[in-house]
Amino acid sequence: MPPGARLEPWARGTPPRTLSETLFDGRLVLFEDLPAVSLLVGRGRAILERVFGTDDPVHAENGLSAAAFRRLALKARNVVGTDAEVARHWRDTLATVGYHPEDAWLDRIRLRAVPSRTDVDHPRLQVLPPHRDTWGSGIAAQVNWWLPLFPLSETRTMLLWPDAFRRPVPNDSGDWSFEAFREGASRDYPLLPVAGEAPPTPAMPVSMAPGQLLAFSAAHLHGGVRDASGMTRFGIDTRTVWDPDRRAGRGAPNVDCAAGTEMWRWYSPPREALAEGRP
Repeated sequence: MPPGARLEPWARGTPPRTLSETLFDGRLVLFEDLPAVSLLVGRGRAILERVFGTDDPVHAENGLSAAAFRRLALKARNVVGTDAEVARHWRDTLATVGYHPEDAWLDRIRLRAVPSRTDVDHPRLQVLPPHRDTWGSGIAAQVNWWLPLFPLSETRTMLLWPDAFRRPVPNDSGDWSFEAFREGASRDYPLLPVAGEAPPTPAMPVSMAPGQLLAFSAAHLHGGVRDASGMTRFGIDTRTVWDPDRRAGRGAPNVDCAAGTEMWRWYSPPREALAEGRP
């Protein structure tokens, strides 16, 4: 993707195959005015307000100890990830886009909580370093979905490096093991494979509003950034694979991924894939 990459608005009625091909070409697609996404944001905010006991969860970190914030943020992650209403709104979103849930491999829905403070010692609550999700999953047809629950700023958001989409970036995907991570090979074992050096091009801060939804190929290099504003960044992200893409062999180009295994076990398979067996 050339310099000056932008978020391209999705045209309602775009066929899902066209959407996939657009994403696998490295373009970034922004969805707006989807009722199910607005409901998803509302439900996510309601969960945060209930768990943190305040109508201003973004600033809750300022009145909590590091341990208390960690406990509540992890509880909120669990509630969002298992909430039936959250799941229903997400499935309605996919159906509107054309990736009908019965035709899609679905990863878990995750609450992303990144406090501005640096003393909350938990890997799930930290800024993620530059990485491609494909380095961990090994799945070229994977699509990432990301939405903020509250307003962002350029110093408190996700970062993308669109110019690196077709450029190799040194990384440890050939050495990283999910089994080693899950079994706790060492206390400092990394959460995910990451870039081995600074990305070769400037980062693009993602600027979007609550109620908007971003889709991008899992092969995009991305990470996060936080500031000292005293505000926690809350968002929701997840991943999908549209089964027709898997069966047709469509996906993003692999320029530097050395993952040895495709992690289909991270996904709930569609009915058709269950009938024929996992890949």
